[in-house]
Amino acid sequence: MNKITVAAAAIYAFAASAGEVTVTKELQAAMQDIAVHSKVVMIDGSGATPNTFHEDSDPTTLQIVMLAKPSDGTAQVSSDGEVIFLQKDTSEKEQQSLFATAFYLKAKAREAASQPASAQSSP
Repeated sequence: MNKITVAAAAIYAFAASAGEVTVTKELQAAMQDIAVHSKVVMIDGSGATPNTFHEDSDPTTLQIVMLAKPSDGTAQVSSDGEVIFLQKDTSEKEQQSLFATAFYLKAKAREAASQPASAQSSP
């Protein structure tokens, strides 16, 4: 139950802050499904940066990398939504936004993968 509440709060925060991004009901449902069913894995980011970290390539996990020091990089989400990089002082509000962004990116990738190949190519 707690996981669903966190997922719903993160998705709501994303939808409210997204502005020009349209989150369809289908996409929102996919985001919630991903949020509820993803296995969150905490990783010690000692020696890692967003540019050098190698993700696990498992679409069922969401890796959280705790960066060791500010010079290792800023709090951010990988381009595919599979990894969230955090600094120790990342605010709760920013963490919710990062989680929501990760769920959104993973849902968009799922949506793109389910499209027929002809619909993915642009003229």
